Amino acid sequence: SHFVEIIIQTQNKLPQTATMAMLRGYAVATAVLAFAVATASAFTVNAPAAFVANPTKFNQIEQCKSTSCLSMSTIEETATSSATKKLEEYVNSREGNRIIRKVLIANNGMAATKSILSMRQWAYMEFGDERVIQFVAMATAEDLKANAEFIRLADSFVEVPAGKNSNNYANVEVICKIAQEQGVDAVWPGWGHASEKPELPETLAALGIKFIGPTAPVMSVLGDKIAANILAQTAEVPSIPWSGSFGGVDDGPLVAELTDEGTIPIDTFEKATCRNVEEAIIAAKKIGYENGLMIKASEGGGGKGIRFVDNEDDLKNAYIQVQ
Repeated sequence: SHFVEIIIQTQNKLPQTATMAMLRGYAVATAVLAFAVATASAFTVNAPAAFVANPTKFNQIEQCKSTSCLSMSTIEETATSSATKKLEEYVNSREGNRIIRKVLIANNGMAATKSILSMRQWAYMEFGDERVIQFVAMATAEDLKANAEFIRLADSFVEVPAGKNSNNYANVEVICKIAQEQGVDAVWPGWGHASEKPELPETLAALGIKFIGPTAPVMSVLGDKIAANILAQTAEVPSIPWSGSFGGVDDGPLVAELTDEGTIPIDTFEKATCRNVEEAIIAAKKIGYENGLMIKASEGGGGKGIRFVDNEDDLKNAYIQVQ
């Protein structure tokens, strides 16, 4: 179950003309994005068969053995030695201490697709070879069945357990196991899934693998909505009323001094957290139901962990649904 916070939400309605304009805007944006992605995927003759009719099927790809029960298939050979040398010179000239030649994409869908396309285009323009950095994708049975674009773009893929994301893309243990077995230099988590779990960069650091993203303390503070709101109030950022608007000095907004690890102290965090329905009701009474309240899980949810309420009875039901 997730922790819960309560904040005010007001409802606004857009006029019909504005809605129609937005829909037209979305259509244009979608067309532009499709063109841009298609162009980026084909910027050299060596690009994989992406966004074309009758693309390569996975059963036509050469199979090879993996060191675990997870299967792995190789799509392309390693980058040329000349491009690799340029990559080393690039890092050394900028006083870098790590050369990243192989990256695990710990995500799927559009996030994985856009990341591979962007990094390949950068590599081609910087080193003249889009394959100078190798990409290992994670793929569930559902992704393979769908002939997912990001798998075809990667140099290799490792099949991971199907089902909910806690089995695969949000599973820190699975990600780190694959990263270590495949000998990657770095992991790109994308957004959502395990990208906001501080345990991921911490575990990868212990394995000597680079996490492409913020440090664990930053993620701990900003990845959790309760901690992020307390941090905002500490920085005197104006905040709407929520369950952390009380309990501070003179029963005012909660503020905090970060711990040595750069996180919000547990006791301060707990004051803003509604761990059961009773605590949620107390917080709701302090805020008031006049403008309605939004009940939200402090982590995860992807927008699904939100409920609007304007009375105590609905709050009791909504809390359970969000939790």
